[in-house]
Amino acid sequence: MPTQQIFFTNAMSNPDQLRQRVAFALSQIFVTSNVTVPPQGMAPYLRTLSNDAFTNYRQIMQDVTLSPAMGLYLNMVNNDKPNTANGTHANENYARELMQLFTIGLNLINEDGSLQLDANANPIPTYSQAQVTAFGRVYTGWTYPTEPGNTLVIHNPQYFLGPMELFAANHDTGSKTLLEGTVLAAGQTGAVDLQDALDNIFNHPNLPPFVSNLLIQHLVTSNPSPAYIKRVADVFHAGVFQGIGTGARGDMKAVIAAILLDPEARRGDDPSTTVSTDGHLREPILFILNLLRAFGATTDGAAPTNFATNMSEAPMRSGSVFNFFPPNYVIPGTTMLGPEFDLQTTAVALVRINFVNSFAFSNLGAGTSYNFTTYVNMAGNPSAMIDALNALLLHGTLSAASKTAILTAANAVPTGTNQNLQRAETAIYLIASSSQYQVMR
Repeated sequence: MPTQQIFFTNAMSNPDQLRQRVAFALSQIFVTSNVTVPPQGMAPYLRTLSNDAFTNYRQIMQDVTLSPAMGLYLNMVNNDKPNTANGTHANENYARELMQLFTIGLNLINEDGSLQLDANANPIPTYSQAQVTAFGRVYTGWTYPTEPGNTLVIHNPQYFLGPMELFAANHDTGSKTLLEGTVLAAGQTGAVDLQDALDNIFNHPNLPPFVSNLLIQHLVTSNPSPAYIKRVADVFHAGVFQGIGTGARGDMKAVIAAILLDPEARRGDDPSTTVSTDGHLREPILFILNLLRAFGATTDGAAPTNFATNMSEAPMRSGSVFNFFPPNYVIPGTTMLGPEFDLQTTAVALVRINFVNSFAFSNLGAGTSYNFTTYVNMAGNPSAMIDALNALLLHGTLSAASKTAILTAANAVPTGTNQNLQRAETAIYLIASSSQYQVMR
């Protein structure tokens, strides 16, 4: 079965749903792509993120750095030490993206995610080009894992099962100056340099608020308040939340619990307390999965993959390391962040509606099955049926005006053999295609 389909079957049916959800969020931070990496590399990479989802952010940094899939994607694999005679230098791609996108960001920030400014009110860069160059030299000498039966060479052939391996003679052993004045002494091994460099980044003050904000955006809301970011960043520092976690900086169980149980995240439990900036647009993959799971669907992943692809979010095929959509995308005409709206073109909006139409009134193909029996059996009382669907899909937040409109449409279904089925289908279609459902709160 293709890897993209396996992604959907795991997300649909695996019992560890929170782990799957966090792994998906991590895959949108530590981005790799099947555009460059073959399926035999993407599958182990996704397993790594799934296995690490509840460990520690430092462990994730370690395992991602040594992943041959990431090594191929951002050019750390077979990264040769500089050769002054030939005028070559170490590749800096992974060095730059690890800091810019995965850990600390471009500019210094406060614990609440707000920018730090210099005396002229300008942002303060987090790192310099000289430091990128130094980190690039750190990441030299690593090659693909040695395939069973082979011997380690300077550039192992492409192989994805296991972490990358160090060919010691290809590592730059010179001194390197990293973040905040940290100096790696000359003569260290590549393995020691790597650990010291990752520790240097992991302990940077930007990392807790930067990572906390990204995780909140993917898991809860596009516009977390500074106070929300700070509360989670404080837990990132402490490594424990309400007895959850080990007490080590970066404990993922503590951070995830803090994100999901924060008062700002739980505001939706009482619809009357929500504010206009809460929630986020359901990105295509989650839009599809949420609707299928609500009705107990089973799938081989083929139809979800096709629909997600047509909605510009083909699983594991991001067009760049910046993910399918940037975290700082501002919804046009507003001051609010809405990363997922960057995908919401006119064409994609229509594909989303067509997906709901196929789901409600037809089917998604032989490999995906579900039924509406529970709601068909309630359709003799359309108001009660709509209330049940409201609870299932919208946590009871359907507006009174929308309920009235949907009830009118359900009651307008002509009398006939399939009247109750058509009433259920109509109500499901109208709720799932509504803005109230597409924007998750």
